[in-house]
Amino acid sequence: MSVATDTYTPAPNVIALPFDRQGWLAWLIENTPPNWRPDEWDSEHWLFTGDPEKPETAIWRCDGPDCHVAVLGARSLCHSCDDQLLASGLSQEEFVASGGRTMVRSVPGTRPSCSVERDGVRCAQESSIMGACQAHHGQWRYRVQRGLTSLNLEDWLRANAEPRPVHLPCRVGACTSGATQRLPLCTYHRIRWHKHRKATGLVNPIDSDLDSWVAGQSPYLTGFQFSLLGLPELLRHELLYALAERDKQRHTLSPNATRMVARGLAGVESIAALIDKTLPGRSHIDGNGKAHWNDIVRVVRSAFGRFRGIDPLDQPIWELSDLGLRSRTRSGVRVNPRQLDVTRLRQDWLRQLLTNWVKETNPSNAAFRRTFEACLAASQALAARPGGGHDPGALKATDMDAVVTVIRNRQRRDGSGPLSYTARSEVLSSFCQLLDAGRRLQLLDHLASAFARQQHHTIPYEDSSEDQAGKAIPELVIAQLDAHTHLIGGNTAYGEFPPEAVKAMFRTIYILLRDTGRRPWEVRWLRVDCLDTDAGEYVLIWDNHKSRRNRRRLEIGRQTACAIQEWLAIRQTLKIPARSRTFLFPATKNGHDACIDADTVARMLRRWVDSLPELLTDTVDKDGQPLPFDRSRVFAYAFRHTYAQRHADAGTDLHTLRDLMDHKSADTTLGYFKVSVQRRRSAVETMRKHVVDRYGQPASTSSATAYEARSVAVPFGNCTEPSNVKAGGGKCPIRFQCSGCGFYRPDPSFLPAVEDHIRALKADRETARALDVAEFVVQNITDQIDSFQNVVNKIRTQLAVMPDNERRHLEEAAAVLRKTRAAAPLPLLPVPSIPARSDPR
Repeated sequence: MSVATDTYTPAPNVIALPFDRQGWLAWLIENTPPNWRPDEWDSEHWLFTGDPEKPETAIWRCDGPDCHVAVLGARSLCHSCDDQLLASGLSQEEFVASGGRTMVRSVPGTRPSCSVERDGVRCAQESSIMGACQAHHGQWRYRVQRGLTSLNLEDWLRANAEPRPVHLPCRVGACTSGATQRLPLCTYHRIRWHKHRKATGLVNPIDSDLDSWVAGQSPYLTGFQFSLLGLPELLRHELLYALAERDKQRHTLSPNATRMVARGLAGVESIAALIDKTLPGRSHIDGNGKAHWNDIVRVVRSAFGRFRGIDPLDQPIWELSDLGLRSRTRSGVRVNPRQLDVTRLRQDWLRQLLTNWVKETNPSNAAFRRTFEACLAASQALAARPGGGHDPGALKATDMDAVVTVIRNRQRRDGSGPLSYTARSEVLSSFCQLLDAGRRLQLLDHLASAFARQQHHTIPYEDSSEDQAGKAIPELVIAQLDAHTHLIGGNTAYGEFPPEAVKAMFRTIYILLRDTGRRPWEVRWLRVDCLDTDAGEYVLIWDNHKSRRNRRRLEIGRQTACAIQEWLAIRQTLKIPARSRTFLFPATKNGHDACIDADTVARMLRRWVDSLPELLTDTVDKDGQPLPFDRSRVFAYAFRHTYAQRHADAGTDLHTLRDLMDHKSADTTLGYFKVSVQRRRSAVETMRKHVVDRYGQPASTSSATAYEARSVAVPFGNCTEPSNVKAGGGKCPIRFQCSGCGFYRPDPSFLPAVEDHIRALKADRETARALDVAEFVVQNITDQIDSFQNVVNKIRTQLAVMPDNERRHLEEAAAVLRKTRAAAPLPLLPVPSIPARSDPR
């Protein structure tokens, strides 16, 4: 990467400097560190030469053999090396190791000397064309054109050329090339000098005004460098100050991006005098250059305000990046720009309280955001009260009641409903903590003591989603999504990946979200070695970063594993950034993360779902047409709820599902398939009509109330035995040999549990036979198996003859009841008491 310094037309969006220019310049000089990056910054010539070995400098040397060209990514190749790599047919590793580069670029000052040599004396000028300096090449070409020689260049140099002495160094500061002609300029600057003379209309002598022109010229800039020398003095110092301050917040500096910014400022006298934040004279600037420019203009304007004695907290519009808020960024300080209009707080005392609180406590970015939201709610509530809440000494307890009421009823920004219980509680706590801090720091001496939080000022707990399983995507909708997986990633660009590879990657992400129930970021962070086998079954290896439990193992289906293997095969054909080589789903070349980011996954899902022709539910309208499904319910995390609901519907017990979800507590798992009272009641109403007795004969219950009140759920069905019902299912007189009890009342919702019990009984019978137990023990187990099997057969027969829609409705009711029972503790088998042996003495 080699860049010449072109000029641009001065930008019109500047204003006359209405301030003390000399004072502003002196302030900048005084506050700029004198030893900023001493190994890279040449303060005498205003030249920065980035060291590719330093991690804080975002520039790298080309990975090609013996190549010195700068590139913008580690382990990358310049355009020349990349072209030669493609022509060689080698892999990049083989190309680098074999030294297969045949064409080496060079820059002035780094080229070898001219090949002409006589009697041990070599030409002192550097080679320029085919091993010859420009002077010798010009002499040979002159003779060839006039027929004075028929020798080729190499032979002519060997036979006729004489070594030339060392010329004076180039007059331009920091330029390492020597002058090639009478003018004390190297070839590069001589050409630029002639262009300048032509553009300005200068006449002979040729060196007229040369000294003043040289003073503003930078050397030939490589990709590692940028120069501020050609800019006005005030602008140079503004940029230098901004770069030094930026180093305190950002961890890297890109010479390429800074060079773009410097070129875009041609014709500007001062950043502080710009009308807006737009880079005035830019012709092309990438995202990295825009980020550097935003940082520079933010730092300069903040410093300019301090120079004029203006506190950013005294302004009606706050620039949050100027407040020094603590953040979770690498620098520990908020750097993302955002403006905040504090005049939305209508009460002066409240606005001043927030200002002083920020000054005194230096809050974190998150704490400030919550506190400002709390102040907005309080301001809104007080504005509706008599007096508008402007007099802090006149506030009453009823005013605090009004504030709490507004926070309690606070809605989401999109108007879709109230904020969650947690969010509202945090807003209320933040406002009360602000008042406490104001009193503690003596910032609220005139605030009425009655305006404070009382015991009844709470946010009543509400389950934000009574039926958490409602977040799950119905299986009917999942089937419709599966039918359109070929559309995933269509018309979506992702770095330099070809379209088919983009589709394959996003399709694999969807399959993993759907089939594994892992959190979205856990799928993003999967490694290329995430697939393993155990006893012939495929296992997914993943990291639970949320709980700091890594290398977790989850058994997955063959189809899911095949999807991963297919993507791995495609991935091997792609050019993956070096930092992403261990991740299953790599980032693009310019991504912030080493793996695909969450926003990209979210956008992919939203575009795909919104592009589908239709998504329907199993509910019909008055005309019998299926109602459309709310597409906003399809998002990455919803697949985790879907995974939990799928297993709960299949009868997976709570503790097994807890392990599958990798939760520490089963209470957390309950939140993923908790059933509302209304749905449970509806399921009971459906199921009571399909109850059978121990012989499999119909024994329907008279009402849903009787179903629940006169029976208790035991492992293999309901029980109506009075003493056991009274004990909550824990006092079975015959130790849960349900198939032989007249009070046993199974229904279709218990089928998975009964079938599991039959398999367990069969295993127990084989164990008993191996132990050579008495025949009556084996016979008892056999009779239980036959009796339970009879119940299963009868229920299966009844289900088989039912209409499809009725059977589907019954299966949904059964799934609801199984999820309800999964949260209840299993009854313990009664253990008969054994009297203590009396002392024989």
